[in-house]
Amino acid sequence: MKKYFFIVLLVISVNLHAQDFGFGCLGLVGGFVGYGMQTYQAEGINQRVDFFNSFHKDSLASPLKNFGQAAGYRFGLNFFDQRFSGFNLSFKGFYQKLSQQNKAIIKSGTIEIARTFEVQITSFGIGVDFGTHITEMLNWKILKTAITYSQADFIESEDRPGVLTKKDDYKSSKANIGYSISTGFVVNLIGNYISLEASAGYNLFKFTQLKKEDGTLLTVNEQSDQPMPLAIDNGGLAGRIQINFNFPL
Repeated sequence: MKKYFFIVLLVISVNLHAQDFGFGCLGLVGGFVGYGMQTYQAEGINQRVDFFNSFHKDSLASPLKNFGQAAGYRFGLNFFDQRFSGFNLSFKGFYQKLSQQNKAIIKSGTIEIARTFEVQITSFGIGVDFGTHITEMLNWKILKTAITYSQADFIESEDRPGVLTKKDDYKSSKANIGYSISTGFVVNLIGNYISLEASAGYNLFKFTQLKKEDGTLLTVNEQSDQPMPLAIDNGGLAGRIQINFNFPL
């Protein structure tokens, strides 16, 4: 009996002091997955779009739209999330892929040709979040910062009836180092372990010359040999919603 009584006391003691000693005292680790939208400035690409619409205006059934807003997913890891006297400090790493695709239809006699332009922005990033607790259920992430390492793709494809799809993929010649700053709110759904987070902020990045694997550079328009000097000028406003999954360490 004494042996079993000692075990019960030990279990109770561990449960009462888990957050102070041992399990959970090193903070939370976990992951997150989310979806977001990103505005960006793409003057070079939009000039190519405008030329395309003008050049094919007599045969266009549906013109190309300009580029400037991409959407996609993000997932990552929370390496560390700890509370300090009412404030929270966390470190994270993530992968993100955003894209925007626009399509035009060209009529050539009885044949319809589909021309598709697509912008893709793929990023890896690391960041730090600093926040505070408004209530037990609601947290405010006052400042969310990150450094991103990104690559851009501009893909043109052409679909003709009975012919294999022609595709040209122009990539940024080197990855771009960018920055982001944002703020957001977190609603704890199950304690600190599962939460819903919404944030908004600004991302800074740009991409100059884009080229194919064979070294062919993206030009200012389809009838020119002049390389496009700046495909994407800058980032812009961004918004995201995500689910966080954490467990104590």
